Amino acid sequence: MRQKQAHTRYMKIFAPAMLVYVIGILTVVYLREHTEVARTVLIALSLVPAVSMIVWMWGHMRYITEIDEYLRAQQVKSIMFGLAAIMSFATFWGLIELLVDLPPVPIFYVVPGFYLIQGLSFAIACRLGRNEESE
Repeated sequence: MRQKQAHTRYMKIFAPAMLVYVIGILTVVYLREHTEVARTVLIALSLVPAVSMIVWMWGHMRYITEIDEYLRAQQVKSIMFGLAAIMSFATFWGLIELLVDLPPVPIFYVVPGFYLIQGLSFAIACRLGRNEESE
């Protein structure tokens, strides 16, 4: 499959899943802050962004299998870099929380943090790869 086709297919999964993810989070937070909704309802509604995240990760996995070997390698490297960075941060901050009286970082931020790092590292890896090809 061509890169453009794979990207289009990925965006058809990613965009709606991300929209549901964001709306789900905003809805749960709004209901918690501004209404008297039962806690069990909030917990059940919290499944909406979690399921949409699984859908978008499945879309990303499918995208990786549909692109060429070079881009696949760059995607895998950036995923590994993102995992290493977020796991290192979690280990460091977790130990610091135990040793020093610092506020905890909510686990909710792990996924956005991972995807931010993964996306930046992918962009950097592709740029560095292009520079290596031109030399």
